[in-house]
Amino acid sequence: MEKETIDLRNLMLMIKEKKGVDCTLALEFDCKIEVENIDPLIKVINYAINYIHQIANQPMQISLYAGFSEHTLVFTAFTGTTDFPSISENVSEALLPYNATISFDGEAGKFAQIKLTFQKEKKDSE
Repeated sequence: MEKETIDLRNLMLMIKEKKGVDCTLALEFDCKIEVENIDPLIKVINYAINYIHQIANQPMQISLYAGFSEHTLVFTAFTGTTDFPSISENVSEALLPYNATISFDGEAGKFAQIKLTFQKEKKDSE
């Protein structure tokens, strides 16, 4: 299967529109990744949105940061929840083809955050 370049900013705008997500977006430009199959990534993003949405007591914020060595997609919301559900192990496996990882941060009764980190592929310098 041939790789294609996906602009994460455009992908998030499309997902927000299709899902009708009530959220604030803070999306930087030039956050592109190479993928062979976009479907698992869309499922992971939907999983993160649904996870945060189920425990949020206010609209979430979705942020996308362009970095030198990585791009970071962050889903954050205020919450009154004191017991966070665990993140499915299948999510980490689904992110492997994208050279990405998932992490959770939160403080009971205050906020919850899921972060997807996409490592940029290193170019061989000869």
